[in-house]
Amino acid sequence: MLKKPRGTEDIFGQKAQDFFALEMIIRNIMELYNINEVRTPIFESYDLFSRSAGEGSDIVNKEMFVFQDRKGRSLALRPENTAGVARSVIENKLYLEENLPLKQFYFGPMFRYERPQAGRQRQFNQFGVEFFGAKSTSLDCELIISAVEILNSLGLKDYVIKANYLISGENKDKYIKVLKDTFINMDLCDDCKIRIERNTLRVLDCKVDQAKFNKIPNMDEYLSETERDYFNEYQSILKRMDLTIQMDNKLVRGLDYYTGIVFEIISKDDRQGSQSTLLAGGRYDFLVEELGGPQLSGAGYALGIERILIALQNANISISELPQLDAYCIPLSKNAEIFTNSLLFMLRKAGLKADTSFVTRSLKSNFKKAESLKTKNIIIIGDKELKENHVIIKNQITLKEEKVKFEKILDFLIEEN
Repeated sequence: MLKKPRGTEDIFGQKAQDFFALEMIIRNIMELYNINEVRTPIFESYDLFSRSAGEGSDIVNKEMFVFQDRKGRSLALRPENTAGVARSVIENKLYLEENLPLKQFYFGPMFRYERPQAGRQRQFNQFGVEFFGAKSTSLDCELIISAVEILNSLGLKDYVIKANYLISGENKDKYIKVLKDTFINMDLCDDCKIRIERNTLRVLDCKVDQAKFNKIPNMDEYLSETERDYFNEYQSILKRMDLTIQMDNKLVRGLDYYTGIVFEIISKDDRQGSQSTLLAGGRYDFLVEELGGPQLSGAGYALGIERILIALQNANISISELPQLDAYCIPLSKNAEIFTNSLLFMLRKAGLKADTSFVTRSLKSNFKKAESLKTKNIIIIGDKELKENHVIIKNQITLKEEKVKFEKILDFLIEEN
């Protein structure tokens, strides 16, 4: 028997309804913030991700699905979408002044080859926001406020916001030297031993044992005056909007393109386990330029749809229900079945949710099917009813049955609803 690939899942029934409901809630918030949708290809040039994420990143080294097309070009299923959106900005010249600030969002599947677990599949669905324009604390605040708005609208309020400012320039070089000198005498995992030379800051992102970094010099001690002022202004704006930020000097994120402010929103619900990060992002001021575009600052964040649904489930928050039928038709003969086709067309045209069995079932089985669909009204049609020009409608709430003339069916159901 053929089965789905490991690390993928079939989404149907209630979960599919939850996916749709979550997307609609987010779309409504995006409309309020005047953030417009962008759709990019599911696969891109391998070089796009190796240049943006960094050759030393786990995504490039371990997690990408890479393949060659018939002309030998190296392509990859997208492991994240910031690089794809940045490529789109360059290719479509969306960086022109009249488009700025450019505020975009996306939904779609991403792909990472890693050990599957709850909330972390090899194919997973992600929502993200990307802003492009002049570097601005106001734009940075708008970004994180939109993220908080999404979580709060869903009822997810038990979280903490952590942020850091990634240093740059000469101060970054000084800090990296201090880190290397410190790491020499530490017992690091094999991955971190490689990261020391490839991307020293990424060692701080180690998931093996964070406690070993407790005595490492703090990054904020090496911030320039300009960087410190920017970060203080950012926090001040958010404080005036009742958003409290926790400083985390070890927060670096897993991708090389981040510069300046980075942040994570982490659930305080212990049931989230290793999937406690609800969303994350930050600023990337050089990505567009590094991909061949003009100098254009950017910032963004992303959240995993599956992970948010797990958080909602843990918090006993329901955002959708399977559709409830207004009417379920049970034809008792071939002629009644033909009549049902016309009846269904009429009911649906009037905006009523209606269905029928379409398979041969006993009357008892049809009633069970109607109940499983949470049907408000059951319509029974047999040869006798056709001859007498009426149907029997049973209200599943009051359990009352009534004979209703053909021409009165629509009015009756609308009044019942």
